[in-house]
Amino acid sequence: MATITYTVTVASGTNQYGTGNKFYINGEVSPVLYLQEGNTYIFDQSDSTNSTHYLAFSTNPNNSPTAAYTTGVTVNAGASGPGSAGANTTIVVAPVKKTGAPVLFYYCTAHSGMGNAAQTISPTSGEAEFNPQIDEIIEEAFERTGVQGTRTGYQLRSARRSLNIMFQEWANRGVHLWKVKLAKVPLVEGQAEYSFATDSENFPKDVDSILEAYYRNNSDATAPADIALTKIDRSAYSATPNKLAKGTPSQYYVERKLNPSVFLYTTPSSSVSSTTTPSNFQFCFYYLARIQDAGSYNYTSDVVNRFYPCMMSGLAYYLSQKVSPERSGELERRYESEMLRALDADNQGTSSFISPQTFYGDGV
Repeated sequence: MATITYTVTVASGTNQYGTGNKFYINGEVSPVLYLQEGNTYIFDQSDSTNSTHYLAFSTNPNNSPTAAYTTGVTVNAGASGPGSAGANTTIVVAPVKKTGAPVLFYYCTAHSGMGNAAQTISPTSGEAEFNPQIDEIIEEAFERTGVQGTRTGYQLRSARRSLNIMFQEWANRGVHLWKVKLAKVPLVEGQAEYSFATDSENFPKDVDSILEAYYRNNSDATAPADIALTKIDRSAYSATPNKLAKGTPSQYYVERKLNPSVFLYTTPSSSVSSTTTPSNFQFCFYYLARIQDAGSYNYTSDVVNRFYPCMMSGLAYYLSQKVSPERSGELERRYESEMLRALDADNQGTSSFISPQTFYGDGV
């Protein structure tokens, strides 16, 4: 927590209590102060104008010594009281659970109307790392179904299974940006097929679908050259007359199976592959990775925070079909609504350009 020092002086001024001598805090006439719980505030009264004006705190406005607030307050008289070297009043605002610290007021113990409110505010956590564990996700979902009480082992296993099924369903909802990854696989002369089975070191195991691909020539480290590859379907690949023809790859076909394979056409020739420096020539592709399974109950999910509400609502809907079918319709509508919001937030936010319409001749 922080330590903040205020310079206190006394001079004539006007505040809500009228005109007369007032405390000036950092040059401002008796301002409302905002003191954060846990912080330390030092009110420096060493300026000579503070003579005879002890600054204190109260829980009642405008001079209420009978309600003096002394928790965490230390008065240092300095050489000879306010107005002398070293004189200050220090307050450490103590956090109070649930209710927070009380609203305070600073005042002069000898003269009325010199201070103002000192609002106490609760600090924020300073963190933005909320990431619920699997058991918390399940608990939240069950609560939304209206089912209370302790979960049985079977209910927990059933909920985790439903969560994993829902993650598979999400793969059919389109591209989720947080699961887009880039893979770089060295090209091998004459090799058409690339997969996890052919290169488990470089070809990822979690490929769901391949979005875009290009061939990269890294032989000049200062100027790598990328050439986009065209994605073709099975029919087009089947129609290629010699699938082992060598050259510079220009097309690729994805065989979508449990562990996808990619077939390049043409296959790499010796001029676009290297056995001594494999990284010089690479097949690079962006792919949509599968969402990782929900594992142990004390693990977290492989889901980005903008999809948390959707995940909770979705699991509640899935569970409702088992434990509270009468609520399934309502929970499904909520799930779909949360999904739309999540998908809308999960976009690249690229720039938009508007081109004016141009007319030539007779408005053509």
